[in-house]
Amino acid sequence: MSDKMAERTESLRDLIYFPIIYNVAGLLAIGILYTVSPRILVEPDALNTVLYLVVFITHWLLVYFVGGRIGMHGVKELIVPKKKLRWPPSLLVFISLSVLFTTYMVLGLTYGRIPAWGSLNFLQITFFFGLAPLTAGFVEELIWRGYFMKKLLAMGKTESKAVILSSISFAFIHGFFVFDKLIVTFLFGIIAGTYYVRERNLPVLMASHVITDIVAFALPFFY
Repeated sequence: MSDKMAERTESLRDLIYFPIIYNVAGLLAIGILYTVSPRILVEPDALNTVLYLVVFITHWLLVYFVGGRIGMHGVKELIVPKKKLRWPPSLLVFISLSVLFTTYMVLGLTYGRIPAWGSLNFLQITFFFGLAPLTAGFVEELIWRGYFMKKLLAMGKTESKAVILSSISFAFIHGFFVFDKLIVTFLFGIIAGTYYVRERNLPVLMASHVITDIVAFALPFFY
């Protein structure tokens, strides 16, 4: 198998493997919690803290893995905008992503699909309103809009196919078992991916993602 063919196989395989890694890590965390302290599973604050901490660690492990493949220069190349910033589409993508996910969170809280949080301590507040959104915005956009989109387009996939494939993989990192969240995160990926193939500006998506996540974390806290 040629190096180029092997690279293509790796890229398609990783679209499947990366979501599996997240879900396996989450299930292992739940299994350990059930073994050590079953009570935690019915306490939303403690359970969310553990699960998001697992996601946080998994995010940076995958950045390390991707960085090992493409090097620091490759990572920087993905982040640097390829086109001049245009404000109308940038504002549109920010508003679209914010409205989509905020609406989902409000409906989820209203109808009991998403539990409200109780009181969080200082470390939890710092994590949920700082570290977790910054990590998610940077890592998820870097990998699913930057790394995977570049690989898929280099393989000869059309822009629409690249957006759809990366969006499916992106949706499944948020869980195989929550159907409504799969739909919302898939749409999130479609919106972000469409912006990226047209504007090639990853920092705008990273910033939009971070702000959207901060609002999403704040809603269960202040609800």
